[in-house]
Amino acid sequence: MFYLIVRIACIGIGIGTFYFFADFFNRAFAPAQSLMLVNRAGFMIAGALLGILITPYTHNYLLILHKQTLRTLRKSTPQVLATGFLGLTVGLIFANLVALPIHLFLPAYKIFGFLLAFSGCVIFGYLGVLIFGNLTIFGSSAGGEIFKDRLSAHPKVLDSSVLIDGRILELCQDGFVEGKLHIPSIVLEEIQLMADNADEIRRKKGRRGLDVVKNLREDEKMQVEIVDVEMEGAKGNSTDMKIMDYARIIGGVLVTNDFNLARVTEVRDIPVWNLNTLATSLRITLLPGEKIEVNVVKYGKEVGQGIAYLDDGTMIVVESGDAFIGETVVVEIKSMLQTVAGRLIFARIADEEREKTGK
Repeated sequence: MFYLIVRIACIGIGIGTFYFFADFFNRAFAPAQSLMLVNRAGFMIAGALLGILITPYTHNYLLILHKQTLRTLRKSTPQVLATGFLGLTVGLIFANLVALPIHLFLPAYKIFGFLLAFSGCVIFGYLGVLIFGNLTIFGSSAGGEIFKDRLSAHPKVLDSSVLIDGRILELCQDGFVEGKLHIPSIVLEEIQLMADNADEIRRKKGRRGLDVVKNLREDEKMQVEIVDVEMEGAKGNSTDMKIMDYARIIGGVLVTNDFNLARVTEVRDIPVWNLNTLATSLRITLLPGEKIEVNVVKYGKEVGQGIAYLDDGTMIVVESGDAFIGETVVVEIKSMLQTVAGRLIFARIADEEREKTGK
């Protein structure tokens, strides 16, 4: 029904606009009366065709605008709504004052005055809301409230890598992720193909991704929506391009574990969260000379080395640790090395541990 209304409106606007173009054309070239009717009919048909062509794009844009408006209204305080309404009223009054001289002094152009008034209402109404929204009225800064609410609750668009990884589920359950979660349908299709893959490892990853989606949707604290990025107006030939465009259109944040996708998203000025970067930032900070307890699990590449791991997966190379394989020992940090693959820590067996074990 809404699509039909948009199509009728687009065709009507196209016909009306081209009707006036026909008048200007005829007056410029002063054709005969019979030609005026032919030209006007041709222009009106062209306007109707243009209206039909722009209907899908207008429909998608209005749907997105409607969703963004509802999202903003839900997060807005009464003070914000009051200042926005006041700004809208002032903008509408100013727009009609601009169009009033045409109605009074140029009665032959009343329809043009109507179009000018309508355009002015849209433009000045928006400017009124924007300007008054940043003023301190009714005891608070409305613009500041809107900005804070929108900043803390951007919708999150999840890609396949972050769903397969699974850590997003724990972050959401612990309350670290705010805002609505958007899972594109093409991402679900990609995960489903992995779950049906003949390779066992890819099949397990795909099934884990589907389980994460299922658990996210069952969590009552989270708002999860499966969206069709094609219908929302996102462009692109690949899945990555489509979800990037969708995140940009809805003003959301793309959440991923893909390093290259995160870089491309940043280049396109689209907000992005890389969970691997977050995990790196949250790793335990260790200083040379600090002592920690680790479990030596295997031999190192060099003679006498033992390998241990921190809870976050950081590898520790333990000097003379081969004698403690399978044991939990206290080690002293010697140095750290940051590599492309991650952080590498070098340590040695603490003196008190050597005295205790006699090794």
